[in-house]
Amino acid sequence: MNGYGLYSNIVRPPYTTLTSYDLNKGTIKWQVPLGDDPRLASLGVTGTGTAGDFKFGVIPTITGLVFVAGGDDKLHVYDAETGKQLWERALGAASRGIPSMYEYNGRQYLLMTASDPGVGPNRNLRPDLPHGYVVFALPK
Repeated sequence: MNGYGLYSNIVRPPYTTLTSYDLNKGTIKWQVPLGDDPRLASLGVTGTGTAGDFKFGVIPTITGLVFVAGGDDKLHVYDAETGKQLWERALGAASRGIPSMYEYNGRQYLLMTASDPGVGPNRNLRPDLPHGYVVFALPK
Protein backbone atom coordinates (compact mmCIF):
# COMPACT_ATOMS: atom_id res chain seq x y z
CA MET A 1 0.00 0.00 0.00
CA ASN A 2 2.39 2.67 -1.16
CA GLY A 3 1.29 6.18 -1.90
CA TYR A 4 0.05 7.17 1.54
CA GLY A 5 3.08 6.03 3.50
CA LEU A 6 1.32 2.82 4.58
CA TYR A 7 2.61 -0.65 4.05
CA SER A 8 0.23 -3.60 4.36
CA ASN A 9 2.71 -5.58 6.42
CA ILE A 10 2.86 -2.78 9.03
CA VAL A 11 -0.56 -1.10 9.04
CA ARG A 12 -3.69 -3.17 8.56
CA PRO A 13 -7.23 -1.93 7.90
CA PRO A 14 -9.19 -0.16 9.05
CA TYR A 15 -7.00 2.83 8.24
CA THR A 16 -9.51 5.35 9.54
CA THR A 17 -12.42 4.85 11.92
CA LEU A 18 -15.36 6.82 13.21
CA THR A 19 -15.69 6.29 16.96
CA SER A 20 -18.55 7.07 19.33
CA TYR A 21 -17.76 7.32 23.02
CA ASP A 22 -20.07 6.90 25.98
CA LEU A 23 -18.85 9.88 27.98
CA ASN A 24 -20.75 8.78 31.09
CA LYS A 25 -18.90 5.46 31.23
CA GLY A 26 -15.63 6.48 29.54
CA THR A 27 -15.91 3.64 27.04
CA ILE A 28 -16.18 3.22 23.30
CA LYS A 29 -19.84 2.85 22.33
CA TRP A 30 -19.13 1.82 18.73
CA GLN A 31 -16.40 2.11 16.15
CA VAL A 32 -16.71 1.63 12.37
CA PRO A 33 -14.36 1.99 9.39
CA LEU A 34 -14.80 5.44 7.84
CA GLY A 35 -15.32 4.89 4.12
CA ASP A 36 -13.32 2.59 1.89
CA ASP A 37 -9.91 2.89 0.33
CA PRO A 38 -10.73 3.26 -3.39
CA ARG A 39 -7.78 1.15 -4.48
CA LEU A 40 -9.03 -1.79 -2.43
CA ALA A 41 -12.72 -1.15 -3.10
CA SER A 42 -12.01 -1.50 -6.83
CA LEU A 43 -10.83 -5.04 -5.98
CA GLY A 44 -13.99 -5.77 -3.99
CA VAL A 45 -12.36 -5.25 -0.57
CA THR A 46 -14.53 -2.99 1.63
CA GLY A 47 -14.64 -1.96 5.28
CA THR A 48 -11.08 -0.66 5.15
CA GLY A 49 -11.46 2.99 6.06
CA THR A 50 -9.50 5.38 3.89
CA ALA A 51 -5.71 5.35 3.92
CA GLY A 52 -4.20 8.80 4.12
CA ASP A 53 -3.85 11.93 6.18
CA PHE A 54 -7.25 13.49 5.69
CA LYS A 55 -9.02 16.09 7.80
CA PHE A 56 -12.74 15.63 8.28
CA GLY A 57 -15.46 17.25 10.26
CA VAL A 58 -18.35 15.43 11.84
CA ILE A 59 -21.86 16.79 12.37
CA PRO A 60 -24.03 14.88 14.85
CA THR A 61 -27.70 15.90 14.90
CA ILE A 62 -30.35 15.81 17.60
CA THR A 63 -32.32 13.49 15.32
CA GLY A 64 -29.69 10.76 15.75
CA LEU A 65 -27.80 11.16 12.49
CA VAL A 66 -24.04 11.59 12.11
CA PHE A 67 -22.76 13.21 8.89
CA VAL A 68 -19.11 12.95 7.85
CA ALA A 69 -17.20 13.35 4.60
CA GLY A 70 -14.77 10.48 4.19
CA GLY A 71 -11.44 10.38 2.42
CA ASP A 72 -13.11 8.27 -0.26
CA ASP A 73 -14.83 11.36 -1.73
CA LYS A 74 -18.21 10.37 -0.29
CA LEU A 75 -20.65 11.77 2.22
CA HIS A 76 -21.47 9.12 4.84
CA VAL A 77 -24.47 9.17 7.16
CA TYR A 78 -24.52 6.97 10.26
CA ASP A 79 -27.01 6.13 12.99
CA ALA A 80 -25.66 7.85 16.13
CA GLU A 81 -26.94 5.09 18.41
CA THR A 82 -25.59 2.03 16.58
CA GLY A 83 -22.92 3.26 14.14
CA LYS A 84 -24.73 1.59 11.26
CA GLN A 85 -24.20 3.42 7.97
CA LEU A 86 -27.59 4.55 6.70
CA TRP A 87 -26.63 6.28 3.47
CA GLU A 88 -23.69 7.43 1.38
CA ARG A 89 -23.34 9.65 -1.67
CA ALA A 90 -20.34 9.89 -3.98
CA LEU A 91 -19.05 13.41 -4.57
CA GLY A 92 -17.32 14.82 -7.62
CA ALA A 93 -14.16 15.71 -5.69
CA ALA A 94 -12.58 15.46 -2.26
CA SER A 95 -14.24 17.22 0.64
CA ARG A 96 -12.11 18.70 3.41
CA GLY A 97 -13.06 20.55 6.52
CA ILE A 98 -16.30 20.58 8.45
CA PRO A 99 -19.72 20.51 6.77
CA SER A 100 -22.35 22.99 7.95
CA MET A 101 -25.96 22.43 8.89
CA TYR A 102 -28.59 25.13 8.52
CA GLU A 103 -32.34 25.59 8.39
CA TYR A 104 -34.29 27.49 5.76
CA ASN A 105 -38.08 27.80 5.65
CA GLY A 106 -38.41 25.02 8.22
CA ARG A 107 -36.24 22.55 6.29
CA GLN A 108 -32.81 21.34 7.42
CA TYR A 109 -29.88 21.35 4.97
CA LEU A 110 -26.31 20.08 4.96
CA LEU A 111 -23.72 22.22 3.15
CA MET A 112 -20.30 20.87 2.28
CA THR A 113 -17.49 21.31 -0.22
CA ALA A 114 -16.42 18.89 -2.92
CA SER A 115 -13.86 20.96 -4.72
CA ASP A 116 -10.33 19.78 -4.17
CA PRO A 117 -9.36 17.60 -7.13
CA GLY A 118 -5.63 17.97 -6.37
CA VAL A 119 -5.70 15.67 -3.34
CA GLY A 120 -7.49 12.57 -2.25
CA PRO A 121 -7.76 9.13 -3.74
CA ASN A 122 -9.60 10.10 -6.94
CA ARG A 123 -7.41 13.13 -7.75
CA ASN A 124 -9.73 14.13 -10.57
CA LEU A 125 -12.82 16.26 -10.65
CA ARG A 126 -15.79 14.10 -11.62
CA PRO A 127 -18.15 16.51 -13.39
CA ASP A 128 -20.91 13.86 -13.48
CA LEU A 129 -21.13 13.98 -9.66
CA PRO A 130 -21.93 16.87 -7.26
CA HIS A 131 -18.96 19.21 -6.81
CA GLY A 132 -18.21 22.75 -5.66
CA TYR A 133 -20.51 23.76 -2.83
CA VAL A 134 -22.91 20.85 -2.41
CA VAL A 135 -26.19 21.08 -0.47
CA PHE A 136 -28.31 18.16 0.67
CA ALA A 137 -31.87 18.65 1.92
CA LEU A 138 -32.80 16.40 4.80
CA PRO A 139 -36.15 14.61 4.63
CA LYS A 140 -39.05 16.57 6.12
